Amino acid sequence: MDQIIKPRFEIHKIEGKRMRPVVTSKVKLDKKGEPVLNKEGNKILLGGFDHTEIEVDAGWDVYFPCGSHVHIWTQEEMERQGFLQNPTLVNMETGDEVGPMADTSFKARAEQVANRGKSSKVAQT
Repeated sequence: MDQIIKPRFEIHKIEGKRMRPVVTSKVKLDKKGEPVLNKEGNKILLGGFDHTEIEVDAGWDVYFPCGSHVHIWTQEEMERQGFLQNPTLVNMETGDEVGPMADTSFKARAEQVANRGKSSKVAQT
């Protein structure tokens, strides 16, 4: 029985800039435009939110073998979630880690398989 082995994730850098929605809580401001603080040193919230958009780097799309993907905006978030490390290979039937992935892309791997000859031992296994 053949095992279905896939990388845990695949990353694609998105080129260019995008508008990123940013939501902040409305706070009470003084005459200088600075937030007013309460006794504990916290900003006084007025209730509600301010919605703005800022132009930022487009970020990364991270794809998973099950077909889903997430968009990551910052390199710090990529580091925090562990996406800057080489992905491991996963057995899709059991969820067990099989081992580290080689430093080749899917495209390079597909081209390598397509260029094999019929007499190759690897191609016959």
